[in-house]
Amino acid sequence: MQEKVFTFSPREEIRNAISKLLSRGYSGAPVVDDSGALVGMLPEWDCARVLCEAAYERWPTGTVQDHMTTEVELVAPSTDLFTLAGKFSEGKHRRFPVVEGGRLVGLVTRRDLLDALHRHARAKRRPESTYEPIETQREA
Repeated sequence: MQEKVFTFSPREEIRNAISKLLSRGYSGAPVVDDSGALVGMLPEWDCARVLCEAAYERWPTGTVQDHMTTEVELVAPSTDLFTLAGKFSEGKHRRFPVVEGGRLVGLVTRRDLLDALHRHARAKRRPESTYEPIETQREA
């Protein structure tokens, strides 16, 4: 899980948000309000839709809030590694926001999962939570 997460404010101009995603090479990012509560996600698919709709207008208008996905599937910090693997294999998600008490505390990506599963396969034991293999690596 990544604890330092690149996020957007719902008030950010959508054209600036798209430029930031492209310049950083990210395929999406969580959207949080001023208190740090997750209010949506801005995945690359939403950005592609915005750019297609704006094709004749030269550049998109509006804010992130106008274009973000608001029905976001999230996980808790205690989510089991294999439950998380099941969630990734069920859908198109590249990342899941990790939320505790309504606040965004991190982001877990498919790459994070792959790394944790690889370490698990080498250790040949089942971790108690998603955090365990990540914390083990951090302590090393």
